[in-house]
Amino acid sequence: MEATSLAKKLKDLRRLRGMSQEYLADEAKVSLRTIQRIENNESIPTGETIKRIASALDVKLNELVDSGSITETTSIKTTIIFLKKQLSKTNKKSEIKTFEKFIDVLNKLKERDLSPEQKEGIESYINYLELEKIPSFSNDIFKQKLVLFIKYLKNKLHFVPRNHYTFLTSIFFLPFSIGFGVTNGVSISQKIIVISIALSFIGIGALIDLRIKAQKRSFNF
Repeated sequence: MEATSLAKKLKDLRRLRGMSQEYLADEAKVSLRTIQRIENNESIPTGETIKRIASALDVKLNELVDSGSITETTSIKTTIIFLKKQLSKTNKKSEIKTFEKFIDVLNKLKERDLSPEQKEGIESYINYLELEKIPSFSNDIFKQKLVLFIKYLKNKLHFVPRNHYTFLTSIFFLPFSIGFGVTNGVSISQKIIVISIALSFIGIGALIDLRIKAQKRSFNF
């Protein structure tokens, strides 16, 4: 491991996350002088120190010690930071809406108890989108990327909008049952049977949503 490479990588990652040296030292449970010495190429840290720093930066160990360049969208957290930077650079309502929606979706994912497989899949797809390579004059492309990302969450990770099936069955069967209930020339018993069937379908939709929620696949897009 070259000290120069590690120093630059640590400094870039720390600044990318908006961390001061003091804050990083506190999070990593190392001394401020340790962080300063690493960034100034004055020392090479022990393996345990590197592990602590990587954990505090919320990156994999190889992201800190590998010599490859750092991108701004290596994780959910860094992508949120990157999108907030883009948001601060625009005053167009359409772009603001897109960035805020993208950030909102990522924040909700960050707060979820994602499995290692889900987190790895999400972060791999974020890298695939290459958001940091979008030209500054083409912010509309972010909207297309957001659509692709949401499709990925739905189609590949099988996330389902909250109360999705309850909503679908309700918008069809509820007006139908009300309309049938006020229809003239139909006996009360027939109305009761049809309305009961309609309500049963709505109940099935609600049960499906409860099952999806129990599987932790319910998501408020």
